[in-house]
Amino acid sequence: MKMTLARSLLFCAVALPLSAAWAGDAVRLDCLTRQNVLISFFKYHLTTMKWGNHFQIASGVRKTQTKAGKRYEVISFRNGDDLIYFPANERYYLIYADQQKPERCQTEESFTYPVVSLPRYDGKANS
Repeated sequence: MKMTLARSLLFCAVALPLSAAWAGDAVRLDCLTRQNVLISFFKYHLTTMKWGNHFQIASGVRKTQTKAGKRYEVISFRNGDDLIYFPANERYYLIYADQQKPERCQTEESFTYPVVSLPRYDGKANS
């Protein structure tokens, strides 16, 4: 029995760091037109874009490739903007809803959001 407990503890010690919770990833872009743009990627292909006091959402990712065979992803936001990402060279482009020409954005930083445990709401007002 002692051996089983030791094995269980060893398994937990190895497995817990590998199963760390993931809330989402983000990249901060510097785009000529909008300057500081924060793109956040969450589970189930939910993506958000924030710049200044503006906030947009997108659902889904379209994966395709150029005629030359370069793979890229397109995320279409509700306001008509498209974010284009080339994974091979980690480049981002924005095509604004009212324009045809893509604008290249520079990656300022990328990070992972920490998991937050929210308090349980039981329906009772705190007075």
